[in-house]
Amino acid sequence: MNSSELSTRTKQIRRSVVQNQMLFTAGYSLTTGGFLYYFMGALGAATWVLTVLLTLPEIVGVLAVLTPLALRLTANRKRLFVATSILARLCTCGIPLVVLLPENWSKLSFLIGVLALQGIFQSIAYTAYLSWLSDLASENSWGRFFARRDIAKALVLIFIPVAASILKDYLRDPLTTDSIEWAGYLIAFGVGNLLQLISLIPLLKWPAVEVNSEVAHQTAPTIPSMTDHPGYSMRGFLGILAFSWWLAFFQGMTQTTFFLHSYRELQVSLTNYYLLTGVMYALQMVTAAIAGQLGDRRGYRNMLLLSTFAVSFAIPFWMFSLQGNWLWLWGAYAMWGLFGAVNLSLQNQLLIVTPRHRNTFQLALCRQGAGLIAGLTGLAGGFWLEKQLASEAPFQWMNYEWNPFLLIFALSFLGRLTAPLWLFLVPRGR
Repeated sequence: MNSSELSTRTKQIRRSVVQNQMLFTAGYSLTTGGFLYYFMGALGAATWVLTVLLTLPEIVGVLAVLTPLALRLTANRKRLFVATSILARLCTCGIPLVVLLPENWSKLSFLIGVLALQGIFQSIAYTAYLSWLSDLASENSWGRFFARRDIAKALVLIFIPVAASILKDYLRDPLTTDSIEWAGYLIAFGVGNLLQLISLIPLLKWPAVEVNSEVAHQTAPTIPSMTDHPGYSMRGFLGILAFSWWLAFFQGMTQTTFFLHSYRELQVSLTNYYLLTGVMYALQMVTAAIAGQLGDRRGYRNMLLLSTFAVSFAIPFWMFSLQGNWLWLWGAYAMWGLFGAVNLSLQNQLLIVTPRHRNTFQLALCRQGAGLIAGLTGLAGGFWLEKQLASEAPFQWMNYEWNPFLLIFALSFLGRLTAPLWLFLVPRGR
């Protein structure tokens, strides 16, 4: 067999991963994301409530750095992934129950608590999952292996949310009673949770790398030692870490801004929102496939550098839309199609510069640490924006009156453009 071809076993594992990803993504899109946020917006949630809900999963996700400690309880990453995934689903069951709580209960506090627990368990599950899968597939096939998973995810995100949008439009029909409306939401969340639980089944047949045996027998032929990983580089890891955190800081500040501008200022309907994201995900399928093929042959650093720089130019389209024309957003979402290459390149470059088998702390520190930063800047940006929108006096800076949306967009654009400079710390090649 040609050395560039995937082995039969790798293809079989990849097929299971694709099945898992499609089922999980279908369920995820029915329990969170745009469906949840538009639902809360329709209920009249205040700006600060939406800000908290948008940023909460990323803020609490940093607790995934405790994954190495959790591994002591489960003995291997597969078992930890399954256990925390189930716990996350149990927490998600509480989201639709908020409508059934007595009036004297704090529904917001309940919802925040449920989402916080779900975010913690899910971030630990994903860290264990990524570390585990990186061992099941050989390093020289990571690009094609994970690209197929990302393509499957994007494919589902194109169609399932549209179905959710149609359901939402039906539930808002004046002829629909309140009981039918809430029953519809309960069914949607219930089906979403069930799909995410079923998604675990395809992965259960694949082996786990036992932590105890790894510690005791690091030089065993079947379990390579940490030092045999040729790509491991502390300098490279610090470069990726700085890049991720810097980018997260400037991306995070626009989380609430994007939502408020499109939902309240431009009044983009949920259906149009899903059409925009559909274009984005369709393009991400293409860019992820290309990135996977090129990355396995030439490495990921330069591809990550160039794609991050290019995708930054989505922000000017948001600036143009400040005149009130939402059609500019088509350009922004089309540019975001490059995130297919950015996300795959970043993930695989991170795996390359970290030790094999014992990389859960590094993965969590980089991914969930960046999420914490994005969440905090998202909170800060959201609260600042709410204050400015409520003020009758225009915001002034450097003797110039600024549209608060424009100022946040401009600062974010500058930070995104400069983030790739940190990648020059990362060694070239594989």
